[in-house]
Amino acid sequence: MTAEDEKRLILLAAIISVGGSGSKKKVLDEVQHAGLMKFSPYDLQTRASRNELNWRNDLAYIRDHLVKEGHVSSAQWNSWTLTEKGKEYFASLAARLVSQRHFQHFNQETISAISALASDQQLSDDNALSGETALVEGHQTQRWTNTYERNPQLRAAAIRIHGVVCMGCGFNFEAKYGAIGSGFIEVHHTKPISSLGGAASVDPTADLVVLCSNCHSIVHRKRPSPLSLEALRTLVKDQG
Repeated sequence: MTAEDEKRLILLAAIISVGGSGSKKKVLDEVQHAGLMKFSPYDLQTRASRNELNWRNDLAYIRDHLVKEGHVSSAQWNSWTLTEKGKEYFASLAARLVSQRHFQHFNQETISAISALASDQQLSDDNALSGETALVEGHQTQRWTNTYERNPQLRAAAIRIHGVVCMGCGFNFEAKYGAIGSGFIEVHHTKPISSLGGAASVDPTADLVVLCSNCHSIVHRKRPSPLSLEALRTLVKDQG
């Protein structure tokens, strides 16, 4: 992965972190706020010609290339919007993190933050609402399913607060699988999003917990309400 690839990954991660679309200022502010980039002294120097920090100018330049390649849309003025092609490109870049040891713009904290966003793109347990309506014609099935949006900033905040060790059983993906598991954990809403009745305030300290894939699946086996963290821990303890 080249230094430019790293910057591409950083910028795409920032767009995802703000919900998939945002102004230039919002996206670049998120790079710093969410800890997605390790800044060098050069990065923090002001570019005299534009009175802007070097790293912000460089990422704006990277964005122009991503637009030309179809990864970011510029259809709406002052809005940096990730395309479906861009989502796939982000996933492919993020997957390359595990095979590289030396980076120019990443440290362990930035890798964990980006890995968390990448895994969030793949997880849908808390998005799905059980109870689908199906119409069957021959071998074809049409389904309508309600989905609920999750805020990737909340996921990142939960991982910063709770870490990446399962709060149910103590499992650590990196300890078990090595570098490929670094920064990976699933974030569970103690109150299902589908029960919130629309947009609602979520406290990442009290309303979110981090769980391994097994524990996350088990807590959702109890419908309509998931098992509490305390009940899960008791279950794990009782089973030895």
